[in-house]
Amino acid sequence: MRTDKITLRLVLSLFSICAISATARTQTLATPHSLMCTPGELLFSEDFVPETVSERWGFKADFALRDGTLLRSNVNPTESKRVFLKDPSFHNTIIQFDFKLTGKTTDLRLVTGSGGGYNSITRIYREHFQLNTPVDRDAGIVPAHLGECVRKPRPDQWQTMTVEYWGVEMIAHLNDKEFVIGKHPIIDRTRKYFAFQFDLPGASVDNVRVWKATGQREKWPETRRTLTAIQTAREPVKRDPSERYKIAYVKLKSRLTLDDQAYRDLVAIHDKLKASLHSNYTDAFASHKELTKLIAKKKQQRKTADPEFKRMEVAVNKARKAEEAYVLSTKPELARLKEDGTAKQRYASELGQVRAGLQVGGDQQLADLVAETAKRQAALEARFPKAFKSVDAAIEERNAKRKSLNDDPEFQARNRAVVNAGKAVKDYEQKADPNLAQLAADAKAYTDALKSSGAK
Repeated sequence: MRTDKITLRLVLSLFSICAISATARTQTLATPHSLMCTPGELLFSEDFVPETVSERWGFKADFALRDGTLLRSNVNPTESKRVFLKDPSFHNTIIQFDFKLTGKTTDLRLVTGSGGGYNSITRIYREHFQLNTPVDRDAGIVPAHLGECVRKPRPDQWQTMTVEYWGVEMIAHLNDKEFVIGKHPIIDRTRKYFAFQFDLPGASVDNVRVWKATGQREKWPETRRTLTAIQTAREPVKRDPSERYKIAYVKLKSRLTLDDQAYRDLVAIHDKLKASLHSNYTDAFASHKELTKLIAKKKQQRKTADPEFKRMEVAVNKARKAEEAYVLSTKPELARLKEDGTAKQRYASELGQVRAGLQVGGDQQLADLVAETAKRQAALEARFPKAFKSVDAAIEERNAKRKSLNDDPEFQARNRAVVNAGKAVKDYEQKADPNLAQLAADAKAYTDALKSSGAK
């Protein structure tokens, strides 16, 4: 796949960019090595050449275009970050990309989604990769672990991952031997979300391709049986007792949810009792997401109703713009990216890299500007504390409210009903998999030993 980059650069050196039609570029791209699907029309391609990178990518300083690839930069080095493609629409499809795990990155993910939620996650680790599907509460679906495969680490070397989707089936593969195959109802959806997620800085992706799948290969049923048998016979990925328990529990819950009506009935009873309790005591059970939205709503209400809030917020924004202007003044050639309406993400990325360099170098002028912004922000928050209440503080208030209900007989009775319904679900799970209790005990012993030894 990386020969595509060389071909593209040669073309760009001979002809002006505007003279290259989408059709001409498509013809230079190789068809994927697919195991399940027959490839059709090329729907999207990206080589991360700065002059031609698609405007559809959403990224800032956390990512940088370097050496014709997309690199997870050292900005915000301790945080997991995503780069996403705007307005995707892929259903039965073949996705292919090159990747290189370098630096601190240990977990690179291709995430697809639809309807406001995810529908597949391809997770690449240093020494294995796996397929997972997430939760969909509206459809009554719980997370699933579809499979895993030990892979040759090949540190600092490029590899090509191909992920194929058809109906309820998917398969991810590095080659004919390193693959993971699985199926799940949540897979059979149009992918309206497409992103790469990096746990830490260092890794790169390149040569992203998306083809429409026109069907499954003629001998796919036979191939499926062969691949499934190979995957089933593999030695499992080496994990500690805590990880083994989590994987086993996820698999069990997924299997029971999909195949066991008695289990689904027990879960439905528990969920109904829990939802009713939460709706009647909303202050005691508000989720992190709900509390965050409530704080944002109060902030917007205050901003609309009070001119003083708006005046002080404008002052904060002016201070932030002063920071940006100073950073830009240290590398004025970036102004052309700012003026180019098709290079917004490149401008934000490059300016962020410059800013990070100034901060690491201890630039005093930037430090003074940042301090001024912080001073104005602190004044705004002090003047309107309710609009800036932290989520942690809101959670403490929620927990205090829940604790106060210990003296409420009706609440206690209903809460016991929820607990008992949850216990019935757990008992059913234990009977469905007698090994689960031992795995749970091993996991607890392992985590207890870590705590006692002071290990993280």
